[in-house]
Amino acid sequence: MTAARGWRQYPYMSPDRRKLAIVARFELAEALRSRLVVVVLCLYGLGAAFGAFAFVKTLNAAEGGVREAAERTMSAHDLPQGNLQREAISQMLSHFVADKELLADLLSVDPLALFYGFMALQLVAPFVLLTSAGAHARDLRRGSTRFVLTRCDRLTWALGKTLAHGVLLGVGLGVSALTTAAVGLWLGRFDALSVFWLGRAALRALMYGLAYLGIFSGVSLAVRAPGPALVSCVVAMFGLWFAHGLTRWAWLGQQLPGLRFLGWLFPAQYQELLWSPSWLVSGLAALALLAIGSAALAGGQWSFRRADA
Repeated sequence: MTAARGWRQYPYMSPDRRKLAIVARFELAEALRSRLVVVVLCLYGLGAAFGAFAFVKTLNAAEGGVREAAERTMSAHDLPQGNLQREAISQMLSHFVADKELLADLLSVDPLALFYGFMALQLVAPFVLLTSAGAHARDLRRGSTRFVLTRCDRLTWALGKTLAHGVLLGVGLGVSALTTAAVGLWLGRFDALSVFWLGRAALRALMYGLAYLGIFSGVSLAVRAPGPALVSCVVAMFGLWFAHGLTRWAWLGQQLPGLRFLGWLFPAQYQELLWSPSWLVSGLAALALLAIGSAALAGGQWSFRRADA
């Protein structure tokens, strides 16, 4: 007996790939029918447009402040535009990045792509919460889903829905990156060659968002009631943020020396590592985020498998 045939004896451990694709395709079609796709496009696209516009205006103001300060000591004609922009960005980033080596690396990135990457990492979890939290629990209340579960094992159904929402997340981030580039080109603050940096930033946000998608899907599968599932997802998101903040509290770390190691269990711990110029470091951070999301999804699926649909 081959390994593949052996796994098929345990449908709760090995999904049917054909049915997985069918469930994902049906979920995406349902997203189109229910206009969830429109919500995703508006949420990510309009958010990126307003954010990029506000950032460019803020950057212009910051450069103006740097120019005024520099004009007191030298002629305005001796001020290189590139140095002005670099100094303005450095002043803005110093409030968020403590690592000087990482700060130096970030200064080489296009400013608008840098802003997009930072905001995408901060907002992707709430956006996933708004668009995907409680999706599994809502469908379990429908008669059609109960019928589907008579033709499809629970793992395949759960993974299919999660895969579809992962595609929606990727589409939303792609639209937001393109919108940011369009606004930057319109305002004359973006080089077309910097699309590469925007692509990397969107990929970082996708890895981070998939971790929370796995967490919210796992919670939804475990709770299985639409209202309580949504509330539980909100509590889970803020609880993870609060708990991670405790692991980085210096005073508490002195009282509990091993506390800082628990920080690696939280997605927020990997945000800064995703920015690393080393592909190895950022790749390992992405794998860790996928592992966190997969573990949460597996926990929810275990609870779902043991309960009545």
